[in-house]
Amino acid sequence: MTTSKTTLTKSEAKTIQTKKPTSSKKTNFLHKIFGELNMSWPIVIIFAIAMGVYTALMAMLVPDGNSFHDIAVTAEWWVLPAILVIVNCKKPSEAALKVFVFFLISQPLVYLIQVPFNSMGWQLFGYYSYWFKITLLTLPAGFIAWYMKKDQWYSGLILSSMTIFLAYVGLGIVRGFNNDFPNHLLTLIYCFGIIPIFIFGIFHKWQPRIITTIITVVATIIFAVAFGSHEKYDSIYRSGYDTADGTIVQFEFGDEPFVSFWSGEGQGNVEIINAGDLGYNLKLSGEKGFTYHFSITDSTGNEYNYRYFFDQDQNTLILELDD
Repeated sequence: MTTSKTTLTKSEAKTIQTKKPTSSKKTNFLHKIFGELNMSWPIVIIFAIAMGVYTALMAMLVPDGNSFHDIAVTAEWWVLPAILVIVNCKKPSEAALKVFVFFLISQPLVYLIQVPFNSMGWQLFGYYSYWFKITLLTLPAGFIAWYMKKDQWYSGLILSSMTIFLAYVGLGIVRGFNNDFPNHLLTLIYCFGIIPIFIFGIFHKWQPRIITTIITVVATIIFAVAFGSHEKYDSIYRSGYDTADGTIVQFEFGDEPFVSFWSGEGQGNVEIINAGDLGYNLKLSGEKGFTYHFSITDSTGNEYNYRYFFDQDQNTLILELDD
């Protein structure tokens, strides 16, 4: 009886000795959301349409100053969907194009849906200029942000730019709680709550996690100290009040007035309050030592220019007509 003997070459024997079971990167639920979702073009388009419709409904149905309305006004709520699109792409160029198209579809849709139901009609698209600039920025931002997937030290730096922005917005909300609580409370919880979710969902390694955490904490402390060094004041003005020099400022706006221009240093803001039969009131926010300028445009296209500043003697914000 003969037996056959299999002879292995040296390279084959070495391969058998060194071969180990393949191990996949350890993942959890968050890792699957931030990196393993199917972000095909049809899904990106459907996602963009869904976000546009949702935001338009929030803009029409929820009063201004409410957390659910914030997504129609400011950018912090859009950080999450943008990151979801970016980190679930395979290449940086793909991430840049898809997040750009996502914003290119969703943002105009927000205003397009509102046009038939708003007295401003197509003039609503005057607000779109702000979001169009953001949309253009998503091309380079999406390309760079994709490198968070590399899980390296520079990935932590990239994510830090977003977490710092969220921390800044969150501290701004806290600062306004003296006058606005509990308005924007949900937005505040989101701003600070989503930060650790990003850190542990996007990264697998501790190095980028630690870098992002340290940078965000340090920036938050700096913002808190800076905010605390400037006391913020709020004043509400009604049409027909006497100014410091004795003149009377009238602001009988037409329908659907909106702030079309604002400039000034420090933390300031202008809010238009619908007082029903009494017309519109202006809520001004600002700090000592700064002068703020703003314009209001109504549905008929009329523009009204004002300025305001803190008056030390009267201990309040003074509103005046701006030349």
